[in-house]
Amino acid sequence: PLHWFKWEAYWTWMSGFALFIVMYYAHADIYMIDRSVADLQPWQAIAISLALMAGGWIFYDQLCKRAGLNHEKVIAVVMVLFLTVTAWGVSHLFSGRAMFLQVGAMMGTIMAWNVFFVIMPSQRKLVEAKERNEAPDPIYGQWGKQRSVHNNYFTLPVLFIMISNHYPHTFGHQHAWLVLIAILLLAALIAAYHLGKEEE
Repeated sequence: PLHWFKWEAYWTWMSGFALFIVMYYAHADIYMIDRSVADLQPWQAIAISLALMAGGWIFYDQLCKRAGLNHEKVIAVVMVLFLTVTAWGVSHLFSGRAMFLQVGAMMGTIMAWNVFFVIMPSQRKLVEAKERNEAPDPIYGQWGKQRSVHNNYFTLPVLFIMISNHYPHTFGHQHAWLVLIAILLLAALIAAYHLGKEEE
């Protein structure tokens, strides 16, 4: 049943990353680098971007593993702080437009890798136990659910970032990183409201 779900996640990330390469990495000197912000070379901007995507996943994954399943508020607060610091830092490296998309790419990477590294392996463990006529270890379902819920919270913010190029007054603002964080928090609150409604 998760076949289409996983490929939706994978293809969304792969197509998004391909577009990122074609539009931003191939034209880093135009779309990523703002000489008035930081005098970077294209290869430096690309290296920073890739490092942030991988580093964002490592930070988030380790946070979830170390905080466990019963400290969701801690994870939420730490992730908001992490994204805020990241947006602020990237705003001192890239153009406003690239900063928005870089944070979105990092969040999208976390979502796709949640599916690949946690949700699907957990599902396979449950199915394998069922095939052996054994009682499945509930921890796998709990891990998968935790990451699925996090992905739900990330979805609206990432969707907005994907269309943010159409709203230059956001990434063009003097404090674009604050605008981005405000929008991400608002989108996450909307997601929380709808998730709460579904649970009722």
